Amino acid sequence: MSIRLSCSAAALGVALAVGPSAPALTADVVPVHPGGELTIGSTNSPPNWNPVSAVGDITTNRQQQWPLYPHPFLTGTDAVVSVNTQFLESAEVVSTDPMVVEYVIRDEAVWSDGTPITVADFEYTQMVQDPAACADCAAAFTQGYDLVTAIETNDSGKLVRVTFSEPFAPWRTLFPFILPAHVAETYGDLGTSFNEGLSNNVPEVSGGPYMVESYQDGVVMTLVKNPLWYGSPANLDTIRFRYISSIGEQMTALENGELDAVYGGATLDTIEQVSQMFGVSSEVGPTLTYYHFSLKASGEVMGDKALRQAMTMALDIPDMTRRTVGQYVETAEPMTSSAYIPGQPEVQDNTGATGVGTGDIEGAIALLEDAGYTLVEGALHSPDGEPLREIEILTYSIDPIRVQLAELAQAQLAQIGITAFIDAADRSRYSPDAQAGSFDIYTTATALDLGALSLAQWYQTGAARNYFGYSSEVVDDLVAEISVTLDDARTVELTNELDRALLEDGIVVPLFPITNMAVYSDRFANIFVNPSKYGTTMNVEEWGLRAE
Repeated sequence: MSIRLSCSAAALGVALAVGPSAPALTADVVPVHPGGELTIGSTNSPPNWNPVSAVGDITTNRQQQWPLYPHPFLTGTDAVVSVNTQFLESAEVVSTDPMVVEYVIRDEAVWSDGTPITVADFEYTQMVQDPAACADCAAAFTQGYDLVTAIETNDSGKLVRVTFSEPFAPWRTLFPFILPAHVAETYGDLGTSFNEGLSNNVPEVSGGPYMVESYQDGVVMTLVKNPLWYGSPANLDTIRFRYISSIGEQMTALENGELDAVYGGATLDTIEQVSQMFGVSSEVGPTLTYYHFSLKASGEVMGDKALRQAMTMALDIPDMTRRTVGQYVETAEPMTSSAYIPGQPEVQDNTGATGVGTGDIEGAIALLEDAGYTLVEGALHSPDGEPLREIEILTYSIDPIRVQLAELAQAQLAQIGITAFIDAADRSRYSPDAQAGSFDIYTTATALDLGALSLAQWYQTGAARNYFGYSSEVVDDLVAEISVTLDDARTVELTNELDRALLEDGIVVPLFPITNMAVYSDRFANIFVNPSKYGTTMNVEEWGLRAE
């Protein structure tokens, strides 16, 4: 068995910088034989088949469906973002007043049924994520799409000229999945096609290197080569996603030869399991996704800002890091920001500046007492003299780290007189309960691929994932300003202001970056930890059987 550590946390500082264009985005790509089959584990079958919908935009779904769609940009293992020259000839800002971005689609780019990929696909993908064009479309992300005033083309339809009403700095984050307009058209109007047609039906058409051959819900999805794939030739003939609910069970299946590869969050148990295996290779590396607690900001109890501030101060980020990921990753660093990963040059100690996650029990109690709370025999009482009700921590039963984080938070909050109970929800309840606001503290994770807009998805007023009843004019104004700021230094300044505003409101407690592990049979090669939220399948066409 060989274990390789991928990019350091410091390397992630280049995230979203534009690098050189190249079809291969990974380091250390080795020769492989064409042909063969690979079965990889996944904890979840698709919640729906629309990867840019509010329901479908989850990590496992993005990873499984990445091989089925065209993508304008790719993220390398070093977190550098590059134009995907397999799909586009170019993508660039050609005007700043107004802001205009031009994409040039390769002439060869077609869907698997032979339909050319054109401006029509960009137009459809933009409209279903723009509330003005489709108020009924349940999109995961609308920022940027709602600023588009025109999409123009040439006679070939391969030029896509997008005009914005105002500058949109993170324009490279748009269109991560280009949807097939000609397929959507068969399902009806925009809302129906997006919410039902593309969401409920297994894709029969692909714009990527692989296409779906068959699907058994909760069992397996089988992908085969797209015969009309226009990019670098894919190597493996067949890729299967086998659904096994926990990484630990997947590791056992790998050891037994039922799986060829496993990809997911590394834990102490899985690291130890891998260390006992023979005939496998493993890569461990940090990602742009981090664990955090988000607090509800509404209701008679959680609507009290002073209570939230005290709770976030009592929680101890460094201690949680040591007791979880620090047990098996020596270089693990606690977050000091909800906007930047440790090692990124833009990061500041905003948690220290606001007192969030410092484990300051005395400071937290002082805050509570100033707000009229009292400790009576070790139990916190509200300003009205009544005992504070139990606080509910919603966590994900399938993820052992999230469960452990909830347990640590429970113990730390007890030190300021707060009794918390843990609701460890399974897959059927975890996301629906979060969306319904059935929690006080939500144990979850955020991918920072979108920069500050990753935070906007959670905390901007009316955002699709704002399950917290949170609204801040300051935060909304900062998000709006960041979106139109093209100066990098000013963007960093504003993003840190946004971070501090969220921390001061007691809405988020950032913890530590997720460490992912790619484990696979030594028969295969070119399977990597990718730090982006789209995961290891970003270079799926390079996977293959070792040539040595």
